[in-house]
Amino acid sequence: MMLFANAQWLPKNPGFTQDTVNFYEMSLPDKNTVWAVCYDGKFPGLLSTRSILSFTRTTDGGNTWIPGKMGSDQTLRFSNISAIDGQEAWVAMHKRGPVPSNYYGSFDKGGGIFHTIDGGVTWEHTEPGVLFDNNSVPRFVHFKDKNHGIAMGDPNQGYFEIYLTNNKGKKWKRVATENIPAPLPNEIGWISGHAVVGNTIWFGTDSGRMYKSIDFGKTWTVNRLDSLLGAYVHEIAFLDDGLTGVAHLRNASRTFVFSTTDGGLTWTNYFQPPNWKNSRMTAVPGTNAFVSTSLHSNTLFRGSSVSYDAGKTWTHIDQTIQMAVCRFFDANTGYAGGFHVTGHPFFGTRGIYKSTIVFELNKPENISRSQPQRLSDIVKNEGTQVYPTPAKNFINISLDDVLVNTKVSISLLNTSGKMIEQRKSVGSKIVQFNVSRLPAGFYVVRIEANGKIISKTTSIVR
Repeated sequence: MMLFANAQWLPKNPGFTQDTVNFYEMSLPDKNTVWAVCYDGKFPGLLSTRSILSFTRTTDGGNTWIPGKMGSDQTLRFSNISAIDGQEAWVAMHKRGPVPSNYYGSFDKGGGIFHTIDGGVTWEHTEPGVLFDNNSVPRFVHFKDKNHGIAMGDPNQGYFEIYLTNNKGKKWKRVATENIPAPLPNEIGWISGHAVVGNTIWFGTDSGRMYKSIDFGKTWTVNRLDSLLGAYVHEIAFLDDGLTGVAHLRNASRTFVFSTTDGGLTWTNYFQPPNWKNSRMTAVPGTNAFVSTSLHSNTLFRGSSVSYDAGKTWTHIDQTIQMAVCRFFDANTGYAGGFHVTGHPFFGTRGIYKSTIVFELNKPENISRSQPQRLSDIVKNEGTQVYPTPAKNFINISLDDVLVNTKVSISLLNTSGKMIEQRKSVGSKIVQFNVSRLPAGFYVVRIEANGKIISKTTSIVR
């Protein structure tokens, strides 16, 4: 029993009676509710020919779990799930392809978006043939609230399929091709390979690129994380600030941790830092923490770890439990999913794990950039201040005293990385940009001095 008696994770019975399942994705709409969707636990999930339509959910904080199935179409598999509450949820489903000769080939065209309002007893296929068709490969669906949702899929008719709804999913409209940067030849996405902070959305591709929208999917930019490794962006996670993020990339032989502090404009490759778990990664809201988990059979690599420096270094949480997915609602509410094997002396009554991890919380002076602030509010970073945020006519950059008499380059960039204006400064405490003619939206202020870069996001309102 010591194998599972880890103080950081409490085992929970997901309620299944079938033979073997594992968990691919979870959605936590509130502190008491969790939905978790499954894949085949007998064989490598993406290579399996078995159809797994199973899910489970809890509405009482993980004490009891109610299993169910997403319909009966044996050709479908889960891409991800986005829950509204304990009764309503959306899932993206892709078609299961034949067993491939490589890891990335087990997807077929078809599938769609499905919706339940009765706890998963019944599911409705939403606008089949309109919201994705027989040439589509749906990758994710996400609702930021009950009314507003987005669904994304691989390129179809020459550009990525991205659909938006603002009326509870009753009607969906495809984003026009001119609002989405063109895909590279044969470029595709990944199931659940996205992150959302407020109205900002990121998703990655197999070409080492990351698409980003700051207006909840209406318009998009794209940046490249990797140009040398030939790596596939599998997973993305961002802290509440929308600036600090990590990405999990894979190529044919290795996995990698990439990190950003400017919302995804530039990335640092930390390769395979010690103690990092290379199955899944997630951010913990309200903290500076990222958690990684692993299904690895080797006890040296399985378990979970935490990073407080955007993926550069990792500390073990445990090295015992095999976990495929981990998600948090806040620092006090989180779950991970592992194996459930009917009749197994240990796995048979487990598979879901509830977090009891004590995280370091954000310091009080850390201000959420997603909230409008007064003129007197200042966003700080290493002694340098950018204010006001949001701004209307002017943005002020107050430099740390140690930078005043140093050659400093200050740039204002849009979210696609295009430089709007650049100033050189020596001997000035305050540098000001006139932004009265710029359109509303998010911008990045980048300060370069002494070989160091400080990047902060600010916003302009009209």
